Amino acid sequence: MYSSSGRYFDALQLEEPLVKVSKEVLGEEHPDTLSRIQNLANSYSRLGRYNDALQLKEPLVELSKKVLGEEHPDSLSRIQNLANSYSEVGRYNDALQLKEPLAELSKKVLGEKHPDSLNTIQNLAISYSEVGRYDHALQLAEPLVELSKKVLGEEHPDTLNRIQNLAINYSEVGRYDNALQLSEPLVELSKKVLGEEHPDTLRRIQSLTVRYSQVGRYNDAFELNKPLVELSKKVLGEEHPDTLSRIQNLAMSYSEVGRYNDALQLKESLVELSKKVLGEEHPHTLGRIQSLASSYSEVGRYNDALKLNKPLLELSKKILGEEHPDTLTRTQNLAISYYEVGRYNDALQLAVPLVELSKKVLGKEHPDTLNRIQNLANSYLELGRYDNALQLAEPLAELSKTVLGEEHPDTLNRIQNLAMSYSEVGRYNDALQLAEYLAELSKKVLGEEHPHTLTRIQSLTVRYSKVGRYNDALQLAVPLVELSKKVLGQEHPDTLSRIQSLTVRYSQVGRYNDALQLNKSLVEVSKEVLGEEHPDTLSRIQNLASSYSEVGRYNDALQLKESLVELSKKVLGAEHPHTLNRIQNLSISYYQTGRYNDAYQLAEPLVELSKKVLGEEHPATLSRIQSLSVGHSEVVRYNDAVMTQSIALSQVV
Repeated sequence: MYSSSGRYFDALQLEEPLVKVSKEVLGEEHPDTLSRIQNLANSYSRLGRYNDALQLKEPLVELSKKVLGEEHPDSLSRIQNLANSYSEVGRYNDALQLKEPLAELSKKVLGEKHPDSLNTIQNLAISYSEVGRYDHALQLAEPLVELSKKVLGEEHPDTLNRIQNLAINYSEVGRYDNALQLSEPLVELSKKVLGEEHPDTLRRIQSLTVRYSQVGRYNDAFELNKPLVELSKKVLGEEHPDTLSRIQNLAMSYSEVGRYNDALQLKESLVELSKKVLGEEHPHTLGRIQSLASSYSEVGRYNDALKLNKPLLELSKKILGEEHPDTLTRTQNLAISYYEVGRYNDALQLAVPLVELSKKVLGKEHPDTLNRIQNLANSYLELGRYDNALQLAEPLAELSKTVLGEEHPDTLNRIQNLAMSYSEVGRYNDALQLAEYLAELSKKVLGEEHPHTLTRIQSLTVRYSKVGRYNDALQLAVPLVELSKKVLGQEHPDTLSRIQSLTVRYSQVGRYNDALQLNKSLVEVSKEVLGEEHPDTLSRIQNLASSYSEVGRYNDALQLKESLVELSKKVLGAEHPHTLNRIQNLSISYYQTGRYNDAYQLAEPLVELSKKVLGEEHPATLSRIQSLSVGHSEVVRYNDAVMTQSIALSQVV
């Protein structure tokens, strides 16, 4: 009763002394004692004490084999539970090695159609997913649903569970529409069979919200998540672990619809609630801290995100171990935080060994390993090591096609990043060919209005610009903004990003006044939606200053840039690469307004700072050295002119 109502601590306080008494009264090998040890181990798992659970389950399996025999149904059940514990501590391959023979043994002992045999097949499919073998999981899950319908009936609760798992398998292989087609009627069937307020029905509604998000229907997901949280509070209680999970999902929905501050407010309170209900070191609490750090990043509070991610990684190592998959994910997130605050070298120092560790722990072809290779390539890009990035990106795209398939959404992302790498090494036509192909493929796989498709069309406009096809870029960018407003809303951060991109396209075709008018209104909207100090708002102020320069309003540009440099130092730090860019742009404005000495006084220390932050060979550093050279020449010429004028005046006098 305590466990089913989420009162895991209360359950544990009963079970620990019960096991002790059972050993004393009935003996350590009595079947009832074994059952109580199993229950205690399950309570440890629910409380996130995965290692304690594992330490009980390993000897329990051996004891059960000895007392009851290897083929006794209870022994089979305990082997299954041990495999689950291996998964909890991240030992996915060990779990799989138990589950594969267990499925065969269960068929032999109980029969292929026995409900427990069906469960072992379902659990085996889960293990295949954990090790990244999504196709194997799907090959098991599809016939399992049909077998379950035949053996148990279409409306049996276990059949409903298997349909839900099949939807997850479809999602893993990128078949989001198939997953959704299963999930929508499943919710209705669950309401009919179990009732609208049954905990399993709530789980299926929660799963449906995820499916909506995957196909880009963020508002539909949001509209389900809000009442689901209230229903979960009513049915299970405000502090039930499943309710906490739904609050987390609602926060994610806020992020998807661009309401980052609402997401942040939910997550901050959720972290405290999770600490209270589950404990500060429970893995789910760690997951919520990780999610909170992501929200800090979304609202531009990169240093706050970093302050969470650093101790979180150490805590994850302590609780789960250095090689646990969740710890690897947190290492990756810390690297991203370093990148966000401009510490690109620190990010790289984490990313390189992380790839090797991921290969060791999960395997070279595991989807998470592929993600880490992608992040490493991104780190190389930020450091200006474009060839290194390309050397990773090309084989990664091919490997992703092999492992996940050409049309898997993650493969599409890798093709997009490969196009970016081609562009950075100057292979603009190769980048364009990929971007055109990718935009069409994304329309086919995800749909014309999917947010990811919109992102790829936006990337295509950039590729057109790189090869000088400015009108083609503009013809895409104008309707893209309207489509983004329709799909995501006028104030969604991604829509603002597309408006910003449109201003660049206007400038490229010489429509400077159109660019200026858009930039002025965009800055105001960005301040209102994201805040005056959000990094994206700073970027838009920079673009507005550039627009002022383009229409010859150099003093207006200068006034914006001076204040922007100070704001950037305050928000991002004096050594953040974006701050360095703004100092460089300010130097250009000084040059444009004839203040050559001021330009030179900025440019000289900027070169040294760029060498320190980015390295002597980074393209941005080389650009600044070149600018300094030009600027220095202008200062010399300007001073020579002043001196010549003085001499001439003295001669007249």
